[in-house]
Amino acid sequence: MTPSTERIVEQLESDIIFGRLRPHQELIEDALMARFDAKRHMVRAAIQELVARRIVVKPRSKSARVKDFTTSEVEEIYAMRTLLQGEAARIMPLPADHEALNALKEVHVRYVAAASVGADQNLIHKLNDEFHTHLFALCHNRILCKAIAFYTEASNPIRSYGITDEKWLRRAIAEHTAMIEAIENQDRKALETLVVEHMGPSRQRWETMRAGA
Repeated sequence: MTPSTERIVEQLESDIIFGRLRPHQELIEDALMARFDAKRHMVRAAIQELVARRIVVKPRSKSARVKDFTTSEVEEIYAMRTLLQGEAARIMPLPADHEALNALKEVHVRYVAAASVGADQNLIHKLNDEFHTHLFALCHNRILCKAIAFYTEASNPIRSYGITDEKWLRRAIAEHTAMIEAIENQDRKALETLVVEHMGPSRQRWETMRAGA
């Protein structure tokens, strides 16, 4: 992607993830061209990238729209995440590489700092993702990590529900801390449980908000 197209993608993805663009909402090319002062081909390229990221759909002969997830799609995505993340914890070499573990701790410190000062939600989201990228990289299986990243990205609009909520953040910080401690203590069973249960609150919040919509 060109830098200009990437800028459009990042902003629209943020709008979708944090609910500024809602499910089924149209992405009208002319409006996006005016908003971003961009050429039509740039807007179309950005929409194609969002379709590839599975957060926008583009039916034939119709405008692109923000994707809406069905309950069964959410179940399937989270079933895959459970399998993949549990496997990463199961095969992770313990004790972990010292340098890599320190890198994970450094990201955690930045995440806690951002959450503590009420930083921009995009930064908190980015640091949360960075933490999990470093965490699963400790399994030393690049193909598995790519699969985890794929399904993590697919679940972005679901995961983001409550991501800046104070109660959610406190729990996320506590669970991240517990994951680091499990790795340091070489407690594989605890780590396997944590990386799966950690997904629960955001999904439950999405289901609750969806039911009340």
